[in-house]
Amino acid sequence: MTLREFFSRYSLARRATLITVLTLLAMLALAGLTLATLFLRAQIEHSRLSALTQANVASSTITAAVRFGGYDVIADSLRVFDTGPGHDSVAVFDRNGKLVAQVVAPGESSFPSTLVEVSRLVTSVIDASPVLYPLRDDAAGGAGPLLATLVVNPNQNALQAAVSRALMTLGIVLGITALAGVIVAQSLSRAMLRPVAELTAWAEEVSKLRNLATVAPMPQSGAHEVNRLTGSFERLVSQVAEQNRELKRKQYELKASNAHLETMAFSDSLTGLPNRPLFESRLHEAIDQANATGRPLAVLFIDLDHLKAINDQYGHAVGDAALRATAARIRRALRGTDFLARLAGDEFVVISPNITSVDDAVRLGERLTVWLGIALPEDRWSNPVRASIGVAVFPDHGEDVQTLVHAADLAMYRAKALPSDDSIRVGCATNVPRNPAALRLPSNVVSLTASGRKSQTGKS
Repeated sequence: MTLREFFSRYSLARRATLITVLTLLAMLALAGLTLATLFLRAQIEHSRLSALTQANVASSTITAAVRFGGYDVIADSLRVFDTGPGHDSVAVFDRNGKLVAQVVAPGESSFPSTLVEVSRLVTSVIDASPVLYPLRDDAAGGAGPLLATLVVNPNQNALQAAVSRALMTLGIVLGITALAGVIVAQSLSRAMLRPVAELTAWAEEVSKLRNLATVAPMPQSGAHEVNRLTGSFERLVSQVAEQNRELKRKQYELKASNAHLETMAFSDSLTGLPNRPLFESRLHEAIDQANATGRPLAVLFIDLDHLKAINDQYGHAVGDAALRATAARIRRALRGTDFLARLAGDEFVVISPNITSVDDAVRLGERLTVWLGIALPEDRWSNPVRASIGVAVFPDHGEDVQTLVHAADLAMYRAKALPSDDSIRVGCATNVPRNPAALRLPSNVVSLTASGRKSQTGKS
């Protein structure tokens, strides 16, 4: 686990407190280690100075004892060092470096037999090194010959006890300081982070109500940095609110634009009727519904007669008016559940889901021809616009979009082949094979799904 992952578990207040406490403990530990090192060095130096002082004081007495009494009386002269249970150990080595006499403090190590081995008395970093003091015959004048070597070994147990007491005292002081630091760090972190907590509570209230006008004013703590953060956050929230309002307005405009584009994409610009893509989609849906309900469905293919003559005689503007008027008359003749679309040019198609039989669908086509054959006073053309209508019924004449429309298209051509003096020209499709691959179009007809709806020869 990384340090960042460890700290991510805690809140900002806890992290601030923890970091402060850890920093304080590290500083206290460093300070304690430094003080302990300095105290140890000072205590060791004090022990050596004390040993050196004793050696200097007793050197003349021991030197006289060696000069006049020999090495046999040295042991008695060393008793001057036995000042109590914590006295230093002392020994005398002759001029050849051999141990002559010693006084060892209780619990301390004995001296080695030779002077060269005295250094082994130091066994740890907190042991004070022995003091070697040479004893010379001053009566010879100047630097007299070496009589013996006085060695004073500071009491290591006393030194270690003093160091232990000092370290214990230092540890207690550092512990109390650390505890006080933890309390102070918690108080400071809470006090410093209180504005952040207030700002967080305010932000949560804004998020809950979603309206700046209904919440209390943003808290001001008085701290310069937090006030800057508060001001920046308030401006950010205001900008977000303004952007949300602008986004809603853009969404409304986009929705209206999409609705307009959808209307343009699926509507005929001249008559306002649904166009070919929307017709095919609706016919798919109607076939699915008819399959589900088991009721028949009729498709009526309407082809206007003599529209070209109106265009040639009165112009395309009048021809367009005739198309719009024809679309309106067909719509008025249909029922509310019927669907009317313009495919292209003078071709219209009707989906009628509420029929009971093939005869009912044919009667609907006959009613449409009657409505189209009525001349109205507002017509700007001399003869009424008549139509040839082909009727196909699902599932008798087809079970899918292509087959059903193709059957209605063929029926329309049969209606158009009727004598021109017939006022009602409605043709009904015949039963077709269920396999659409068995259908064959005449040479002068192109399928509905192909580009370029159809071309016909001999069209009146």
